[in-house]
Amino acid sequence: MSDASPETLPEALSLTTRTALPDGFAFLLAEFPRPVWEGHPNNGQWCQFWLQRHQMFRDYSAALTDACAQLSDGKIEAQAFHEWFVPRVNFYLGEIDTHHKIEEHHYFPALAQADEKMERGIALLEGDHRVVHDRLIAAHGTIVALDAAIREAAGDVASAASSAAGAARDGIAALGDALGHHLDDEEDIIVPLILDRTEPVLGIG
Repeated sequence: MSDASPETLPEALSLTTRTALPDGFAFLLAEFPRPVWEGHPNNGQWCQFWLQRHQMFRDYSAALTDACAQLSDGKIEAQAFHEWFVPRVNFYLGEIDTHHKIEEHHYFPALAQADEKMERGIALLEGDHRVVHDRLIAAHGTIVALDAAIREAAGDVASAASSAAGAARDGIAALGDALGHHLDDEEDIIVPLILDRTEPVLGIG
């Protein structure tokens, strides 16, 4: 790996700071832009599954944020919300953590070895994972507080949960914003390499 470890990345490259990928990180994107991905013959089974997981995270983030907003605004009943929300938010948070661990331990090393120009991109993405993890921990705290507010409330459950639901909405939205930004950049860095080299050559198929 290069010297650009996640701990030494310039602040301008941090997920919390950058607005777009700097030149050279998505070095094959011009040759393989997003409109050609879906029908490309090298878009294999693993790549399709990986992209589907990314879209699942985006969809869950939007749905969970919206549900919290509806509870905060008094548009849905707290107990019905709770029954729908808890299994889905637990799945969402757990799958993010698992997905990132698999990438870091299995796929990122293989991709970094495929081309030396990938090394700093992988370091960038690993740094993103740390930012997303921090947002996940913060969101989890608001979710625990919301769960407690619904479980412990006596009498006016909707009123007791409203403030906690607003905080959970903001926490999940902040996580979703960081995660969505990361997923977009990750795809722009990695998918073109897969289309150029193929999954079997990269050892990820």
